[in-house]
Amino acid sequence: MRLESLSALLLSAGLAAQAPTIPPSWHGAALPQAFFAGNRARLLEKIRAMGPGTLAVLASMPLQPRNGDGLHAYRQDSDFYYFTGLEEAESVALLDGDAAKPFTLLVRAGDPRRERYDGARIGTAGAVQRFGADQAERFPAGEATLKAAVQKATRVVLICNFDDPFRLKVLDWIYPLGADNNHGSFRRSLVDGRNLAAEMRLIKQPAELAMLQNAVDASIEGHLAAMRGTRTSTNEGQVAALFEGTVRSLGGRFLGYDSIVGAGNQACTLHYSRNDQPLKAGSLLLMDAATEVGYYTADITRTWPVGGTFSPEQRALYELVLKAQNAAIALCGPGRAHREGYAAAMRILSDGLVDLGLLKGEKEELFRKEAHLPFTLHGVSHWLGMDVHDSGDYRRVPGSKGGDRLLEPGMVLTVEPGLYIPEGMEGVDLRWHGIGVRLEDDILVTAEGPKNLSERLPRRIEEVERLVQGAKPRR
Repeated sequence: MRLESLSALLLSAGLAAQAPTIPPSWHGAALPQAFFAGNRARLLEKIRAMGPGTLAVLASMPLQPRNGDGLHAYRQDSDFYYFTGLEEAESVALLDGDAAKPFTLLVRAGDPRRERYDGARIGTAGAVQRFGADQAERFPAGEATLKAAVQKATRVVLICNFDDPFRLKVLDWIYPLGADNNHGSFRRSLVDGRNLAAEMRLIKQPAELAMLQNAVDASIEGHLAAMRGTRTSTNEGQVAALFEGTVRSLGGRFLGYDSIVGAGNQACTLHYSRNDQPLKAGSLLLMDAATEVGYYTADITRTWPVGGTFSPEQRALYELVLKAQNAAIALCGPGRAHREGYAAAMRILSDGLVDLGLLKGEKEELFRKEAHLPFTLHGVSHWLGMDVHDSGDYRRVPGSKGGDRLLEPGMVLTVEPGLYIPEGMEGVDLRWHGIGVRLEDDILVTAEGPKNLSERLPRRIEEVERLVQGAKPRR
């Protein structure tokens, strides 16, 4: 009997409280082709505004060797995916600002033998029928089409993030060896289009926000599984497996980044990723982990006691980080400068370290000298979307406040202050050593103010302790 049918049967029998919880599933989640077509239309508007003869060239992510003849699991370049929806490697997209049918896809050559190993390739018919290309060509014939398009254009907008050989090839076609720019020999120019794409991606569309919420919700389920299973685990790897197995079962095909699951002193290493050390009684465990759903990722961090109860020192630092995080989240409203949250969080952490005796001196002077930096180590926010550190500038943009970008509705960013006191830190009482605390949530800027997309995952000490101890958290 399917679980859904069992739940319905139990519900009808008045046994709803005993019915199994069926989490949502996001296997195969993807945005519709209309979304990618809309992004291409917006990009076409921008390149047409540059003048006649403008061509956009977008390169896919190259295959990445892992070892021997093995490859890493393929994940498409975010910019290329944003404008095409195509996950296939060795592909190039052309957008011709002058053409009535502007969208050309150049795709992998057919290879029956490799396709038996790796799966069918989309081919020209698939490029047109499934991905909305006006016309398509397969390599190697596509190479001639690409070169002719580049050499015909007067301006090439290149969006290429990771394929340096491809970038150099386009560069050679535009600026051939022996030409002299100082004497007007060049009839074409090259524009780096990555910032153009980044600014388009910064303000999220409703469909993107829905997919981001899916990724957040799946990641929350992973965190809950890890927190509930910590007391019966003996190693960081077991906790990581609880998270990663849960999100994969829910449809998170890729992790947003390598999971960070650090217990005790390992929590003081920001990008710790071995995740293979024993869990020690009395220590904290910091987990920074998230999954992608439909090419959009969450980014969530929680810190909890391995045994289910915070020590006085752990509690004091945790409450200080939580206070700083809440203050920074409150400043994620439209019209606020991006850096305001950082400044507010750092002031709270700095003053709190003085109150706890970890910094000694006058608060104002210590903050001015940034004496807190050895304890705080990093900023508190970055953009979030298709990439965990998503695209978009933070400064030097029109309308910025003191050089800092102003927040706008539709932006999504993290808020993640932390405090870290590694073993051996000089000038700090031993009772504080080996404590690392970070809290991170995913915040949507709305016209009404900040919306915490990951609020469902407990942060308050009492809720965290109940959850780790096995009690159901209060809603």
